[in-house]
Amino acid sequence: MCTSIVVNKKKTIIGWNLDILDMEYRINENDDGVYIEINDAKEGWMPLFGGNSRGDFVGMPTCWPFDQRSNPVSDEVNIINLDIDLLLKNKTLKQIREYVEKNPVCSVPGLTFMGALSDKDGNVMHIIPGQGFIYYEKPEYKVLTNFSPFKGDSEKHPWMGLDRYEKAEEMLKNAKGDFDVPDCFKILKAVSQEVCPTVVSMVFDVDENTIYWCENRDYENIKKHSFFKDSRNIGCCGLDCFRCDAYLATKNNDDKLREKTAELWSELNKTKILPEQINCQGCRFDGKKTFFCDQLCEIRKCAMKNNVGTCAACDRMEDCDILSRIIVNSPEAKRNLEKLKDN
Repeated sequence: MCTSIVVNKKKTIIGWNLDILDMEYRINENDDGVYIEINDAKEGWMPLFGGNSRGDFVGMPTCWPFDQRSNPVSDEVNIINLDIDLLLKNKTLKQIREYVEKNPVCSVPGLTFMGALSDKDGNVMHIIPGQGFIYYEKPEYKVLTNFSPFKGDSEKHPWMGLDRYEKAEEMLKNAKGDFDVPDCFKILKAVSQEVCPTVVSMVFDVDENTIYWCENRDYENIKKHSFFKDSRNIGCCGLDCFRCDAYLATKNNDDKLREKTAELWSELNKTKILPEQINCQGCRFDGKKTFFCDQLCEIRKCAMKNNVGTCAACDRMEDCDILSRIIVNSPEAKRNLEKLKDN
């Protein structure tokens, strides 16, 4: 069974129901991710579903009816290995997309597992071994249950989950722009199963970098895990340096992104910024900085003067005029600072 949901509105919210029967599972919660592991008779405990601290999420519904084209033929990569590579941060979604564009993907003999993959930017990829893949660039929402999106309802099967798909679609069409974690749990509860029971319902608030889950449809007892053990990616002002285009251009040595960022920043700052100036490894890390970050940022200057890592450690945070100019345009900065305060 299983139901995968990705929603991009004001926030990126990901939902996952794991519906299994007579299989041993456990939840592995650590600094790198929250994984749902399945105890395989040959391989032992395998991390097959869940989210990681980078913002990726992996679901893997079974496709019904079975399609023999998913059976391994020679040396194709198995969908399970691709999913694990994303979950454990061995590959990015972009790298997996580049691979499946050029290479066939198989499942296990006699069973078609599908990949329901997403990244921190809300991009979604559905991989159906033997049939192909579909990549969605930050869709408003996407649902995957247990039938192939290539076939739709053209082939019938009692386990295909068409009713769950239609229910989730109906609820998401009526969802408001402030769709959040409780709204996602409401949908997961509405499509939860009893015969092949829903053993884990999981929601990933990507913007907050926090995963919530409950077990055995106990929606009154929700646990959570926030990925803020090493918070240096959060800049002095609360913005996430790892999401900054200057950081991404530096990390990936992406000259096109450097050019795009330089053009945008030149317009915003009313001054000429050159692509070669777009190099930064994060304002709280050693290494390269943009000229603005290193020399002009008043918030970073203040943090360094007062020997604090971020504004979260300052008792004037709520009344700071300089910080307020960041927060009014980027409310996620305040949420990040408040979370650092709580931790």
